[in-house]
Amino acid sequence: GGGGGGEAIADDSGLGLGSVGVEMAEDLLAEVLPKTVAPLPEKTSVLLEGVGLSKYNHIFEREEFLPCDLLLCTDSDLKEIGLPVGPRVKLRNWIKSQLSQGPASAASVTGATGANGAGAGAGAGTG
Repeated sequence: GGGGGGEAIADDSGLGLGSVGVEMAEDLLAEVLPKTVAPLPEKTSVLLEGVGLSKYNHIFEREEFLPCDLLLCTDSDLKEIGLPVGPRVKLRNWIKSQLSQGPASAASVTGATGANGAGAGAGAGTG
């Protein structure tokens, strides 16, 4: 089924949320995702170009990455999608720099093997 309806509401999510649903999703993401030093670009390709990794954009497109997804990536994730060591290091350093506002978040980014990521959401919003 799917009931597409005839609405002309801009919804790029592909989830059929409509504008209210998109706003709610954005609010949820803002709470769940780590705070960043600077706003993220809307497109992953723009982000990768800024980091000097536009050569690998096809990998991130294939894997359906959004810019906010990159902040959550572990080294294992980047290895799994086929990113070579050099670009992985570069991207992980960029991620660390983006998360440098919160020392706890940055610490969890630096060496986590995925074993104990619990408690990463401590220190809820101050703004």
